[in-house]
Amino acid sequence: MKGPRWRLRCAAVAVAGCTVAATAPLGAAAAQSAAPPSATPPGPTVKLITAQNDITVQRYGPRVYLDPGVYVVSLGSALQFDVRRASYTKPLTITQVIHLPNGGTATRPLPARILHGFSGLRNFLHISVADSTGTVVASQRDMFCPNVFDPQRATPNSPATSPYPFGCVSDPFQLGMVWGIQKGWGADPVEFSGNSYRLKLGTYQVTAQITNKYRKLLNISAANATAHVTVTVVKGTQCCSARQSRHHRQGSPLPRLPHVATLNNPPSAALPDLVPLPSWGIQTFHLRATKTQRATDELTFGATVWIGGTSQLDVQGFRSNGSPIMKAYQYFWRNGHVIGRARAGTMGFEAGGGHNHWHFKQFAMYQLLNSAKTVAVKSHKQGFCIAPSDAVNLLLPGAVWQPPFTGFFGGACGSSTALSVREDLPVGWGDTYFQFLAGQAFSINNVPNGTYYIEVIANPEKVLHESNYGNDISLRKVILGGTKGHRTVRVPAFHGIDPEH
Repeated sequence: MKGPRWRLRCAAVAVAGCTVAATAPLGAAAAQSAAPPSATPPGPTVKLITAQNDITVQRYGPRVYLDPGVYVVSLGSALQFDVRRASYTKPLTITQVIHLPNGGTATRPLPARILHGFSGLRNFLHISVADSTGTVVASQRDMFCPNVFDPQRATPNSPATSPYPFGCVSDPFQLGMVWGIQKGWGADPVEFSGNSYRLKLGTYQVTAQITNKYRKLLNISAANATAHVTVTVVKGTQCCSARQSRHHRQGSPLPRLPHVATLNNPPSAALPDLVPLPSWGIQTFHLRATKTQRATDELTFGATVWIGGTSQLDVQGFRSNGSPIMKAYQYFWRNGHVIGRARAGTMGFEAGGGHNHWHFKQFAMYQLLNSAKTVAVKSHKQGFCIAPSDAVNLLLPGAVWQPPFTGFFGGACGSSTALSVREDLPVGWGDTYFQFLAGQAFSINNVPNGTYYIEVIANPEKVLHESNYGNDISLRKVILGGTKGHRTVRVPAFHGIDPEH
């Protein structure tokens, strides 16, 4: 069941919507050339521009959802930042990548204090709202994620596409991310904010300003750092809020792969590295008794398996003789080309519980271990529609910034009548599943209070070829308490990362 995990991701990632797609991948590791020691790289010209000088917004109730239509535009070259942590025990760092006229790049470190985690640049924009007398009646400072879901071309001469990912924060255990605004493109800095203001009907002057610290860091002039919009607030006449969902592009179909030879010993450079992250989103809940289900206490959790190494995971299933099961094959890639394949488990069609797609049966396994790290409870979850849901480290060499599709929409994992299915996970991306259903969550009816570990095992039957089998297991410590029908769980932070609080 993919729906619950993606809906939870929607709530965490974006106000606007979650179906993310694009048409062309791009490796995250661009060739870099250091700038001469005596020269300061010019960098892009960053400025605020307005889509309209005057806008009208509708008010529903006492508050107005206000997006003034001001864009942060990057002219001359792209505005790009690399955000990473060397390990979970190390702090985040941010580096500006400056694209030079000769086609090379230069880098310069920026102070980590400007980061609001992986979510964006802290206190980037100041918005003030003044009434007709010039009195400021509302103001707010906003974080800025450059990777908006709806970037806009700012001029007719701007490049036709943008290479940058959609969204900044993805998974609480992210390792590396690329943020950027394409040359000649603009990003709406309040797209993720959901700003609302308590305003009377009337006319207001909205002023947006890039704050002083970013003016200095990015060499933005005072004129380029300020924009004004006249806003008229009127009584709402529609049935619903003026805020609209954004629908995103669906990627082009994945390419057909050629017939290739079987490789029993594929080269390491053509192998993915499956890595399970520590589980997160951990909670307890009580399922009431029904006519067909007894009452039960459950421990729910989410888990991500992502692809490191130097190559993608590409698994394809094929029917034969009308069988309800597909034989699965792992395809191996090098330099953008398939070089071989090997048998790798099976696929089965899951028709119930909101699935209605093909699952690769041997992708991951979940267990609850006791304090001695022996099995206390097994999850009955079997099979996965493998697809990219979370960007984990887009700074790896060969990482794909924009997968052909993101999420589990548009028949990504095949229909019941499919003859074949391809399930793909690019380098740098993870597949997250939340165990909400009884049988998939851990039943803790007969589990005493105490210390336990949620174990996530990638490639448990070793049917997939990997470059490293030594990192296929992750553990997350949990402490169970409470009484029957009212169980509790306490989850210690993992190296200071605490997504449960």
